[in-house]
Amino acid sequence: MVEASISPDWNGEPSGPAGVLGSPAPSVESQPRFRNIIMRAAGWSMMGYVLLQVLRIASSLILTRLLIPEMFGIMAVATMVQVSVSMLSDLGLRPAAIQSRMGDEQSYLDTAWTLQILHGCLIWFTCVLVAIGIGRAAHYGLFPAGSVYTVPELPEIIMALSFCTVIMGLQSTKLISAFRHLDLGRLTVIEVTAQVISLTVAVLLAWKTGSIWAFVVSTYVSCIVTTVLSHVWLPGVNNSFSWEKEAVRDLIRFGRWIMLSSILTVVAASGDRVFLAGWASPMMLGLYSLAFNLISMLEGAGGRLFSTVAMPALSKVARERPEQLRGMFLKIRLPFDLVFIGSAGAIFSGGKAIIEFLYDDRYLEAAPIIQILSFSLLTTRFGPLSAIYLAVNEPRNQTILNFVRAISIFVSIPVAYYMFGFYGALWAIALYGLPVFAVIFYFNRRHGLHSLPYEVGVLLAWPVGFLAGTLATLIFERAGNMF
Repeated sequence: MVEASISPDWNGEPSGPAGVLGSPAPSVESQPRFRNIIMRAAGWSMMGYVLLQVLRIASSLILTRLLIPEMFGIMAVATMVQVSVSMLSDLGLRPAAIQSRMGDEQSYLDTAWTLQILHGCLIWFTCVLVAIGIGRAAHYGLFPAGSVYTVPELPEIIMALSFCTVIMGLQSTKLISAFRHLDLGRLTVIEVTAQVISLTVAVLLAWKTGSIWAFVVSTYVSCIVTTVLSHVWLPGVNNSFSWEKEAVRDLIRFGRWIMLSSILTVVAASGDRVFLAGWASPMMLGLYSLAFNLISMLEGAGGRLFSTVAMPALSKVARERPEQLRGMFLKIRLPFDLVFIGSAGAIFSGGKAIIEFLYDDRYLEAAPIIQILSFSLLTTRFGPLSAIYLAVNEPRNQTILNFVRAISIFVSIPVAYYMFGFYGALWAIALYGLPVFAVIFYFNRRHGLHSLPYEVGVLLAWPVGFLAGTLATLIFERAGNMF
């Protein structure tokens, strides 16, 4: 799917007790209230994420039995093209409005909405050009025979799927305001509602037609439901077209670093599928996509919590109580790191059992893939955490990190593939983030956020996770033998 409190006065002026983002600096007495806001927002965010993942896993189990593995490989490439083009032109509207002191002004939000619509149309137009280019290149034999890029239906699927960006561009900036003020209750309901409806459509169409277009239609449904509900169900002032020069300057000032960072993020995040789509068959890429999606659920949870809860909260602390930033950052990091590192050990030891439990025999080759990709959790945990640099108004730090990631992935994956084949490329995908460590440690030290004992201590979660995964696998095997 297209990759998603204390209420202010919805005419743009913040109201309510101190501690709301945009309000005066809180007193000591108001700090517990601020913590309550954070905890409530985190609760909504994680409840929504867990529900979404349960829905996605359930639909995946159904769809993998209704559709063939090759379809998942084709959709992985189509989605990769759309997401890549979106990020290549990312204006950073949401983080810009979250951290900006003008983020509650309606004229500012209307200007952001106007830019958002133009951005959505630009993405679709660019994706159409990319799809035409892929089709012509395949026609002239520029791609290896049998690779995903040579599938005849791929260009039209890319064109159709990417039109969703036009629909998403029409979403109300009430969504941005709700994120800014950590008012995540209705946002969570909207997201879950859209997902339930779209996944129901996907399963029904897949059962009725057995066609890859079930994915495309269900994505349209999700976008339409989300966009409509953002206008009619969220409280606040409806958007209108506006072009305020000061707002444009503020958005572009912050957004230029976001755009450059997003360009490099695309290179780093999509490099695996860009290469594998040219080397692997649709079936192997489909197996890789299923394994990758299982691993990325954890990264998605971390990214969701950090972007929707931690980043706004840390931004507030950085503005109002900077001396407390390091303590809060390490406190927020701890559960992220323990879960990511522990899960890496558990998935490595129990990857085969996970695939056997979830999928039928056609997908068993995904087991060694998910075991190798489990090591990526040791490095990808720093992706969501790097949003701290947005909170301290240093977006260029993220740009530098993404530059290092991009160089690493575009050097390591081809070298590993030509030396060790497909599985060598998988190891490169899992470990390409290692060179980023040194840069992150440097930035954290410069901002007073570094703690070497902490970095070493959290690694003990891996063997704990490995033992837990081994024990769970033994229990699963014995239960299987009994029945």
